[in-house]
Amino acid sequence: MKKMNKREKLISEIKKNTNNAPDIKFKDFKINEETVTFVYSMCVSSSNGINDFILRRIDEDFENIKKQNLYDYIKNFIPNNNIVSFDQEDQITYFIMSGFTVSIFDDGKLLAFENRAPIYSSINKSENEKGIKGPSDAFSENYQFNMGMIRRRLKTEKLWIEEKTIGTESKTKVALFYIDGVCNNNIVKRISEKIDKIKIKYVGNTNYIVDAISNTNRFIFPTVLTTERPDLVCQLLLEGRIALMTENSNEVIILPCLFIDFFKNPEDYYEKSLNVIGNRIIRIIAMLLAILTPAIYISLMAYNQEALPSGLLINFSIQRDGVPFSTVFEIIVMSFMFQVLRESDMRFPGKGGSSISIVGALVLGQAAVEAGIVSPITIIIVGISSVASLAFSSIELINSIKWWQLFLIFLASFFGFIGVLFGFIILLALLISEKSCGEPYFFPFEPFNLKAQKDAILSENEAKFDPQNIFNKEDTDEKDN
Repeated sequence: MKKMNKREKLISEIKKNTNNAPDIKFKDFKINEETVTFVYSMCVSSSNGINDFILRRIDEDFENIKKQNLYDYIKNFIPNNNIVSFDQEDQITYFIMSGFTVSIFDDGKLLAFENRAPIYSSINKSENEKGIKGPSDAFSENYQFNMGMIRRRLKTEKLWIEEKTIGTESKTKVALFYIDGVCNNNIVKRISEKIDKIKIKYVGNTNYIVDAISNTNRFIFPTVLTTERPDLVCQLLLEGRIALMTENSNEVIILPCLFIDFFKNPEDYYEKSLNVIGNRIIRIIAMLLAILTPAIYISLMAYNQEALPSGLLINFSIQRDGVPFSTVFEIIVMSFMFQVLRESDMRFPGKGGSSISIVGALVLGQAAVEAGIVSPITIIIVGISSVASLAFSSIELINSIKWWQLFLIFLASFFGFIGVLFGFIILLALLISEKSCGEPYFFPFEPFNLKAQKDAILSENEAKFDPQNIFNKEDTDEKDN
């Protein structure tokens, strides 16, 4: 029985480990007494690239190769922008599944040529964070494209990138972007250590690693900022933040995250300062309306009727005449129906979702009032609260508002306005005490920082054109919760 050489053993192991997968192809070239085998996957590799730049090159230059060392020729004369020489045999499958063509020689030497197939979406417009002004390009599923969109905006050698691999099965690349000298090194180290501790099999999206680096399970409000806008990522990098990017994901995570970040919009940096201040104040008021309006209405109608003017109280009483259910039940039922309509609008295929939700809201609201199930003022209150919550693009923030809204409704139903006030104090206390990657979540209001106020509610031109590093303190003693 003929003894197998190193190349044949490796090929046998590849076939065994992949169960002879039909998409993995093996192409042998025997030159003189040596044989080289090219291994690639037809699914993730470009067939044209392999044929034109590897197989055809060897076939046309076959006579010249006979006079040279086979390994040296293939390494030095095969045209490719990314050639990797490696000796870890367990990396062969990783390179094949990543779109590389692996060449295996008789003595066990290994080379990998990048020939990725374009199996990703191209650069598209931002859908979730739409803006009137500013660039409209958004991240795609292409890892290299996403890195390039940041590189072309920040042409500085101080933009440092640390790359890691996560996922025992997916082996997904994860990149940490930060500006050296601007970003706090303690934060970089803290996040890097958390990523190194992640032990999962599959990373399909950036959000897969959010739970591992933040305390999202213990705090309802989101403590990481997710965006698909490269211009916003660059702006926040200059403030000392860290951008976390993964393969096959069109979203980038920003750390540390501040509560005030959810009241900003990428196009704020392309507007006049006075307009931006007005817009941010409107968003803050919208959040207060979304959380407090149903609870305040319940407390006024059930417990604190003396706080209403007599004329308004009489008008409300007339509208509620004949309604068999309590105010709390009306609010909860109608809020639930609005949430169902919103969910159906998001999941409905095609472009008919918005029209269906609008018609559904009108029909259900009008029918409920005419049937005497709810009062007209209840429809108005629930409508104000639901519309106000849609002033934000972050789904995580909208869901957080929904849970706090429900919590305050129950407090108002038992304790009236005192319960609403008590619940709002709890909300503020949690926001103030929370941290994101060891940094105060409610910064720059608590602790108060006058310099950082330029890009909080206020938005001065100085903050727009010369972003300030807001995380420049040394906080080695401070740990992330």
